[in-house]
Amino acid sequence: MGQLFDALERYFEDDDWHSERRDETTLEFRVDYGEGREWGCLALAIEDAEQFLFYSVLLERAPEDRRAELGEFVIRANYGLQVGNFELDLDDGEVRFKTSIDVEGTSLDHQLWRNLVDLNLMMMGVYYDGLMAVIGGDKTAAEAIAAIESRETSDA
Repeated sequence: MGQLFDALERYFEDDDWHSERRDETTLEFRVDYGEGREWGCLALAIEDAEQFLFYSVLLERAPEDRRAELGEFVIRANYGLQVGNFELDLDDGEVRFKTSIDVEGTSLDHQLWRNLVDLNLMMMGVYYDGLMAVIGGDKTAAEAIAAIESRETSDA
């Protein structure tokens, strides 16, 4: 294992995350965000590129007949995001939110990891209900995004 992966593993151990090592570059675990919202997470250290990636991954895959609508949701959700992005695998229906950072020439600061991970979890938490509504066919992409944006406006 490399220095970046070791630092990644220490961060999650220090913060009492219960992760499992998938391989020499990846940790995986689940997050229970409350109110029935649960998803998987992957933390990857790419040593040769000196990059850290963190993914929140929906446990439910989108059925084939919902992927086009979900693709529209992802495009609408991504528009205007300052950090991170949603990804949709059109072949298998996997949906995930990614945050990443290039750490070349920087010290591997604990707060740096925390900012990246916390933002990722928050974004999946904000969009989770909308994603599930589109996957389940309960809302269109436009309806789901409008509901999220109106909730954000009322919370402000």
